Amino acid sequence: MSEIDTRERMAPPPTAYEPDDRWVPVDRRWFGLDRTTILPAAVVLAIAILMSIVIPAINDAVSYDDPVVAGDVMELNYGITFVPAPGWGITDGVRETDAPVTGSFPPRATLVNGGAMFTVYTAPFSGDANALLEQIKKTSDALATEESLRVSDDSSAITTESGIRGVLTSYANSTTDGVIAAFVVDGKGIEVVSTGPSDVAPAITDDIARMIVSIGHRTGEGK
Repeated sequence: MSEIDTRERMAPPPTAYEPDDRWVPVDRRWFGLDRTTILPAAVVLAIAILMSIVIPAINDAVSYDDPVVAGDVMELNYGITFVPAPGWGITDGVRETDAPVTGSFPPRATLVNGGAMFTVYTAPFSGDANALLEQIKKTSDALATEESLRVSDDSSAITTESGIRGVLTSYANSTTDGVIAAFVVDGKGIEVVSTGPSDVAPAITDDIARMIVSIGHRTGEGK
């Protein structure tokens, strides 16, 4: 047998293909997206749509009767907290001093001030903050129409006063501007959605920024 024949017979078998960590099996995809991460992203988009289209019209016609006062702190499920801006109205959520009868704080809190709104939502999420924001973008693109919210491709890092790191981006449609922030703490996603008219007062913009950076986490709390 020739030397060439011997080398051909002794050649090692081809190496099996190994997908990278970001690969998602076909049975876990929906329109190309990982089905296990769609729910948190879809929820934040639903909140954004509700805030930008439906609630502003209601807010213009109905006044709120639960204003924030200095010293208030909102608490959500999993020990997530933030400091609401005085003068805003609480339309959904619970203060940390008002422990729910059920023993578990709700997953969402919403505040309003004129045409501006601010919502914080919590849900389990297995990735990091960048992955959560990226999933929100992918879900937005998959469900996009001419009037849909368009999440910006640009994002910036943000760190809260308590040291929680996250990412922040903007979104808009033909009538609304807003911001979306994403954080992940101990396997729990924290999604912030704020919206308002393009000519919103600078003081309200400052309130929104302060509320985002006030987000904290009570370590060790599971409820």
